[in-house]
Order: sequence, then structure tokens, then C-alpha cells
Amino acid sequence: MPKIKKILSRLALKIFILPTVLLLVISIILSGCKYIPSLPQGSGQAVTLKFWGLWESATTINQIVEDYKKVKPNVTITYEKKSPQQYRESLQNQIKADKGPDIFYFHNTWTLMLKTELDTVPTNILSASDFKKDYYPTVFFDLRNTDKKFVGVPMEIDGLALYWNEDIFKLAGIAKPPTTWEELARIAAKLTVRDPLGNIKTAGVALGTASNVDHFSDILGLMILQNGGDHKSPVDKQSADALEYYANFAKGQNRVWDETMPPSTIAFAGGNLAMYFAPSWRAIEIKNANPLIKFKVAPVPQLIGGKAAWASYWALGVSTKSVHKQEAWEFIKYLGQEQTLIKFYSEAAKSPGRFFGEPYPKVSMGSKLASDPIVGAYIADAPFMRSFPMASRTFDNGLNDKIIKAYEDAVNSVARGSPAKNALTTAANNITKILIQFGANQ
Repeated sequence: MPKIKKILSRLALKIFILPTVLLLVISIILSGCKYIPSLPQGSGQAVTLKFWGLWESATTINQIVEDYKKVKPNVTITYEKKSPQQYRESLQNQIKADKGPDIFYFHNTWTLMLKTELDTVPTNILSASDFKKDYYPTVFFDLRNTDKKFVGVPMEIDGLALYWNEDIFKLAGIAKPPTTWEELARIAAKLTVRDPLGNIKTAGVALGTASNVDHFSDILGLMILQNGGDHKSPVDKQSADALEYYANFAKGQNRVWDETMPPSTIAFAGGNLAMYFAPSWRAIEIKNANPLIKFKVAPVPQLIGGKAAWASYWALGVSTKSVHKQEAWEFIKYLGQEQTLIKFYSEAAKSPGRFFGEPYPKVSMGSKLASDPIVGAYIADAPFMRSFPMASRTFDNGLNDKIIKAYEDAVNSVARGSPAKNALTTAANNITKILIQFGANQ
């Protein structure tokens, strides 16, 4: 009899334990307990994102996309490298027709021009404090719409820097590049070489004209900025003084540059130009054109006691028409992470003909490139950069190209003898019309 009781007792215990265990397992599953392995982070509905780029090859981008696929296996990203010519118009037209990309590159000066196409950055992706902490000050001004909402994330920082030919400097016994405009003018005069007829054979610096100074508008924009002028309405004395100073480099018998010279990039690559202003990517063109040339890149010269530099860079945005905005922003957030930017830089540097990638846009990463003989100059100037839509080589046929034409006419007018103030009064009237045309007069 005790034996039967013992068996019954064990049976009752099993009947009690089994349901209890089952209930416990079910409750753990339903609660998503951390002890149960989670599903892959990207599990969910399949999503395809269309991504438009300009400068990076599909090979470079796909290296990053493959890594992202491991994190978000449900997200497929199709990258298409577009031509910069008519890119802005094509982008707007395709988005309007519901055929545009989910993610796309845009220039930092296009924010107002693309106000109906650019979605705002969700605060769970990047908050205003994140932007202020992580990126250079110019980003805080450039990539916000009229409602002060951020609409893009920079993938680089770039602008202007001073290239200088080491051999030309060494031959003249000059060891360092100029740090002020006064010093630059003095060195440029010393380095200019003329033939017996007075024609320039080696130019000191490419400044003073519009037709053959690549990036002349950026340089003039920098000078106006440093002198406290108004790019939007350059009728003030500071803007006129900046234009006069710029034009004087190509005037008179003591000129250090003129319209007989080839385009400044070609002149510098050919060893016929001592100093040249350009963005970082021009270094690749120059080295490919002349592998033997020896040059370095320095921060832009300053007015005594001042500190201002020029920004011109590209950012990523999301279309307001995208049906997968959150997924698109999550991918952009991934691209902006430090480790992704490092890989992006190294993969881009492997592209044929290249030897560096895009300068890092994050303040915290500046030290990684600070000592680079080319990119380091842009990093040094990045905290002081500002921009305005007179940036060269955006091919936008919009704000930049049209405002550049207004300033080009002003430079040419001064070259023909008109006072800078008069030339800029005409330019200011044209710029006002252009800003209104593109809804950028806020």
C-alpha cells in the first residue's frame, strides 16, 4: 500500500510540474526574454531602397552595402552612379513623377532649392544636439530648411585650400606657404617669371580673372566672407574691396596672372603655376596628369586677426516621396558611423587613379587626417568654414551656376575698368532675382 501511494504521489507531481514548465516557456517566448536568441535585427518586410550617387563607384558603395546587409538582411539597396550634368533637374523631375530615388546625394547649397524634395531627419536618427556635437559648424547652417529642421547628413567636408609647388618655392628660397593675403601677394610677385616681352611664363598665383581661374567664384566668395561682405547683396564697401583686391592680381605690369594663361588646374599640373586654390579632389586630377609634380596643400590665407574658410561639400538626403523613409534614414545613419566612414574612405582610396577618400565630416575624426599632406589642410580649416551658393562645379543650372554668372560678369566688368561698386550693384540686382526665382530669398 505505501508503494502505491508513492507512485501516485510522483504522478501527481509530474502532472503539476509539466503544465507549470509549459506555462513558463510560453511566457518567456511571449515576453521576448533575452535568454531566447533574438531574430536578426533586420528581420521583417522586404524593403528595396533606390540610391543615387555622383562621385563614388558602385564597387565602393557595394562594399558598404554588403556589410549593411548583414545587419539588415531584409533591406536591399540598389546604387546608381549618375552624371553630375543636369543631375539636379533630373532628381527633381524624377521625384515629382514618383520615379526618383529614396536616398540621394545633394550639394550643401541646394537645401532651399530642394525644399519640397528633402525629407527632414528624424530626431531618433540624429537630433539637433547630435548635429551640433558631431559635425562642423557650417553643417548646422547649411543643412537646415526654413523651419530650422535638418534635411541631410554630410558624407564629407571640403571646400578650398592653397596648393603650392614645392620645387618653385625651393628655387626661390621660400620654405613655407603664405598664411596671410598680404604675404601671398608678396610671394606671388616674387615667384612670377616673365619672358623678355613681359609675358608670364610661370605665374605666382591664379587669381584675378573669371575665365581661366578654376573655382574663381569660391575664391571670391571666400574673400567677401573674410572681409565681412554680403554675398546676397554685395553693395557694401567690404564686398567691393574684396572684388577689387581679387581683380588686381591680373592687372597692370605687376600682374601675377592673366587671361593668356591656361586654366589654372592645367597650369598647376604643368608646373607653370606656383600657387593654386582648389578643393581636395583636384589633387587626384593633378597627380594623375603629372605623377612627378611635388606639391603640398595648406589652409587658405587669412586677413590679419581673422579666421574664415570656404565650404563646398555633398550630403545625403531622403526623398519626401519615399515609401520607406525610416529604412532610408537608418541606412544613412549607418553610413555616418565612424567605422563605416573609415571603410568608405579606404575603399574609395582603392579606386583606380585615387589615393585618398572623402575627408571625414565628423569633428571627432579630424585627428585621423590632420597630418595628411593634402586632406589635412581642409580638416584644419573645417571649424571655420561657411558657404554660399556660388560654389563651382555643382552643375546645378540653378542657384550656384546663375549666381556665379552674376559674379563672373562683375569680375569681367572690373577688368574692363568699371569700379567694383558699380559692377556689384548690377550683380546684386541679378542675385536678388535669382534667389526669388528659386525660392531661396528667405
